[in-house]
Amino acid sequence: MNQPSSLRWLSLPALVAGLLGAAAAATVPYTAAGGMATFEHKVRFINVKGNITDVTSTVQLDANDLAATKGTVTVPVVRLKTGIGLRDDHAKSDVALNAAKFPNAVFTLEKLTGGKLVEGQTLSTTATGKLTIKGKTLPISAPVKATLQGGKVNVSTQFKINPKDYEVNYPGSSDSATLNVTFTLAPR
Repeated sequence: MNQPSSLRWLSLPALVAGLLGAAAAATVPYTAAGGMATFEHKVRFINVKGNITDVTSTVQLDANDLAATKGTVTVPVVRLKTGIGLRDDHAKSDVALNAAKFPNAVFTLEKLTGGKLVEGQTLSTTATGKLTIKGKTLPISAPVKATLQGGKVNVSTQFKINPKDYEVNYPGSSDSATLNVTFTLAPR
């Protein structure tokens, strides 16, 4: 290529800008619908298990640099099911979750520990952010497993919370609940 040297130098800033733009474009929007949350919690010495369907998530994900990921996970507590209708109603009542006023629990991801997603491999990382239940927001960190398969990311986590920290004060309930959340992210 026989370009005058001034044209070659003029092209260098354009090349650098293009490369920086490509690096910024590595963060891709992903969404998930139809995820599942399960929980286990003792109320008056009875082990209560249940599930919540239709967990959703929206994230900006860079598979090569998970530390750059930001997003939210929404758990619709209005869909809580324990297998006993009356118990479900009590759990969703204003004494417990107040699902009529606060229909969703929301985790806002602020940081993932670093790492890179590799096709077919499961990566263990830690998600740090804020969890809002019943209108109360508290910081939380949770272990996360993520597996990249066919362009989609399968995500799972298990962690414990004290429901009373979120003003979920159901009579006779314990101060520990184990939560499991799973969903599959797909690029938008």
